[in-house]
Amino acid sequence: MPDTFEQAQARVLALNSDELPFVYQAAPYGIQAVWKYADVKWAAITAAGTIDASYELRVTLDPAESQWEFDETDTQSESRIRSTGGGGFSIGGSTSTFKGRETRKTFSFGVGSAASTTDRQGTHDGFTYGYAFTTDEIKQPLIAALEQGGWEPKKKGFFGKLFGG
Repeated sequence: MPDTFEQAQARVLALNSDELPFVYQAAPYGIQAVWKYADVKWAAITAAGTIDASYELRVTLDPAESQWEFDETDTQSESRIRSTGGGGFSIGGSTSTFKGRETRKTFSFGVGSAASTTDRQGTHDGFTYGYAFTTDEIKQPLIAALEQGGWEPKKKGFFGKLFGG
């Protein structure tokens, strides 16, 4: 017999650890997982900037069917100021948001005359910054916990229900 809604939530929340860069939280619809995987401020001789990136995984649990489905949001923003030579400078930035299903791996590394990176363990200052992110790191333990509790992914649409896809 599959876990109840509350048991499924508790099973996933038990995965939380101070060693993980993300956190699973109970939500009225099921589970929310949040990972702020880049919070960087950097400076070099001729430029400076910031990088912010976060990922949110919303897991809707359907207790009547013991099924779950994902809704993912990935938001990234970057700003920078740099010298253009001859006494000029330029300012730029970008922001992007993705909603849907994704599988992604990201790695970034940079060097500057000063860098500051913030994560769950605090702020770290130095001359380099870097971050790594993969959706599997946050999804796979959650999926395994739900499957151990007898839950399965929600079948989508008529053909998904008809053919089990």
